[in-house]
Amino acid sequence: MELTELIIDELKTSNRKMDFDELVKSIGASPADLRSALGRLVAEGKVIRSPKGKLFLPGKFGFYTGRLDVKRSGYGFLLHEQGDIFIPADKKGGAMNGDLVVVRLLSEAETERSREGVVTEIIQEKALRIVGTVVGRYVSPDDDRLDDVFVSKNDLNGARTGQKVVVELKKRGNGERSPEGRVTEVLGTAGDADVELKSLIRQYDLPEAFPADVEAEAQKSAGHIFDTSEREDLRGMNIFTIDGADAKDLDDAVSVKRLDDGYELGVHIADVAQYVKEGSRLDKEAFKRGTSVYLADTVIPMLPEALSNGACSLSEGTDKLTLSCFMKIDEKGNVLEARVAQTVIRSKHRLTYGDVNKIFAGGHDELEREYADILSDLLQMRDLAAKLRARREEKGSIDFEIEETAFRYDAAGRVIGVGPRARGEAERLIEEFMLAANKSVAEMYYWRDIPFVYRIHEQPDEEKMRAFAAFYENFGKIRGKIDNVHPKMLQGILEDVKGKPHENIINQILLRSLKKAEYSPECKGHFGLSFPYYCHFTSPIRRYPDLAVHRIIKRDLNGRLNGKAIEALAAAVEDASKQSSLRERAAMEAERAVDDMKKAEYMFGKEGMEFEGIISGVSRNVLFVQLDNTVEGVIPLSSLQDDYYVYIEKLYCVIGERTRRKLSMGDEMRVRVESVSVYPPRIEFTPVP
Repeated sequence: MELTELIIDELKTSNRKMDFDELVKSIGASPADLRSALGRLVAEGKVIRSPKGKLFLPGKFGFYTGRLDVKRSGYGFLLHEQGDIFIPADKKGGAMNGDLVVVRLLSEAETERSREGVVTEIIQEKALRIVGTVVGRYVSPDDDRLDDVFVSKNDLNGARTGQKVVVELKKRGNGERSPEGRVTEVLGTAGDADVELKSLIRQYDLPEAFPADVEAEAQKSAGHIFDTSEREDLRGMNIFTIDGADAKDLDDAVSVKRLDDGYELGVHIADVAQYVKEGSRLDKEAFKRGTSVYLADTVIPMLPEALSNGACSLSEGTDKLTLSCFMKIDEKGNVLEARVAQTVIRSKHRLTYGDVNKIFAGGHDELEREYADILSDLLQMRDLAAKLRARREEKGSIDFEIEETAFRYDAAGRVIGVGPRARGEAERLIEEFMLAANKSVAEMYYWRDIPFVYRIHEQPDEEKMRAFAAFYENFGKIRGKIDNVHPKMLQGILEDVKGKPHENIINQILLRSLKKAEYSPECKGHFGLSFPYYCHFTSPIRRYPDLAVHRIIKRDLNGRLNGKAIEALAAAVEDASKQSSLRERAAMEAERAVDDMKKAEYMFGKEGMEFEGIISGVSRNVLFVQLDNTVEGVIPLSSLQDDYYVYIEKLYCVIGERTRRKLSMGDEMRVRVESVSVYPPRIEFTPVP
């Protein structure tokens, strides 16, 4: 057992805080080794050291550690598995969004809230690169969770009022004094489309161009000819890809074989690990990026184009190296057995979702003739996907029908169309096959007891579930107990609202009420999918955790998982899980911010036009209204002239004091566009009587 594990075990069994000498004596390690191990644990927030040098674990004696999540109003939360802890704006102790902090839980005598705390120590300051607009001697951050930063004349670096800049913090604020910083980069004039996109890339710390040495390494690796003699040769099989029409990084291909008692499903994934060697410059850059980021019509890839769109992409008619997951599935959609092999394939066709959906709809003879050699395979896949889906639903898997946004652009790159992204039978088919492969691989390696990167989604917080139940009373009745909730119950709610006007809103609020999925070296199951085992195996071109999983599998298949290798692997999966979760969150926030900007661009010039919408959010000051095209705007409560409206937090509604008119989430509403700001994006509506 490692020294860090011994320390944690010792502190876990202790019913009091320990000092350093006690720990040395109890564990029997050398003081130097113990001090080094403790330093790492304290720096990671896994052990707390009091001002007097006493040592104990987070969660004991009323102290907790974690990342501070600051909201736009200034208050924040310490996210914790035992329940999030509310941190008032004046109790942050100078901590900023994303800092790793120690929080003391306040007693009942100190607060009326069930879980309120105060920041007592900042363990690790997030390396903040603040992006904002110069206003005199201050920079107003684009992220409105942050305070204005004072910049002296000497530190402005030539920046002028109205310009977007990047600021490096010199000194933190303390609640009474503003933080101080220096301008490190002038991006350009605020309001310029290219400058605003560049600002978002900087704000979310997204990389852009690959370093020259990484590009060179990728080119060299892409041109290498690998020996395929020891791989299973699948080039004679009917294997093909199904992707979006614009996709270039083709991660996955599929095949099916009808058996006497079911099917053999093959999911064939690009063997990226063959091209990206562990510890190489290419690997370090991929680890840093963590994921590809899709910003409207711009992609920031995890891997250089020579690999992502070239050597690794499973293009039609060319030999490609793959890891294949073969699953034997019975007539009821149960995966009976699975195996993974190193393979070589040659994709027969590059199919698009649109064409497959047309084939399934019938009446497209030309398409059926074009794909006559795989038509029976497609129809068998359709049947198999339906059985997998039915079995998954039977187990309680939740399918959120969240409307994703699709944009259309003109030749100049301007947004000319916004609406929900189509999700047809072909998209669902590939989704089912990828879910089956991810689940099968995770289960296989869980029982092998090999360190692994799992995709987990933990049981929801009871308090948040109770808040959702109170909200849902506006629409229907929840069947079953809300404490220790089972996904099947939530699945039933989504079935009840399917096809109703408020379906998308219920889906969104329920999703927000659940914990976020993340990567972990511990297999804790996936609540939303109702899977006891789950990982990400199917997208190694664009996700680092999938690449990490592939490496583990290849080591195993090649007999290179001995004792020392497994020990090293335990640390590697910890690092990959942590980094992948952080980069995924940054990518999601950036993608959401760019979508909001593009929606505002589309709505600019449409002032005075009327649209149908639905109330998608309620707060103390505004109503949020989402239009049928997925664009969301606000109605300030102060602009409602017919009454004075009071916010009822628990019911997600506002009620007029005089008329008793109730405006609730999920209510349909026709609105007129009052004003549009593109930078920062803000759309204001007024109700149409």
